[in-house]
Amino acid sequence: PHPSDDASKLAMIQKRVNKGDAEAIYHLGNQYFYGLLGFTKDVPRAIELWTQAAELGSLDALNDLGHMYYNGDGVQQDKPRGVRNFQEAAMKGHVASRHCL
Repeated sequence: PHPSDDASKLAMIQKRVNKGDAEAIYHLGNQYFYGLLGFTKDVPRAIELWTQAAELGSLDALNDLGHMYYNGDGVQQDKPRGVRNFQEAAMKGHVASRHCL
């Protein structure tokens, strides 16, 4: 079943986040980054969540962190760190990250 309102969607995501689900943590980070589900846009919180998700194995989180650091979006630009994120994700099979190298 798909939740019909933001509160129900957030509760479903939070339930998975509490269990350490890397993709749910990544998804919650997206909500903060884009200011969705009633959240105010909060890039530092999004980066914190994406970092946690990446540590738990989310390749999409690694890719997004690569873009953030490479381009300096919401963080101090750090191209070498961005490239390292792209490389790690690419080595684990993330096609979009491979394209960024």
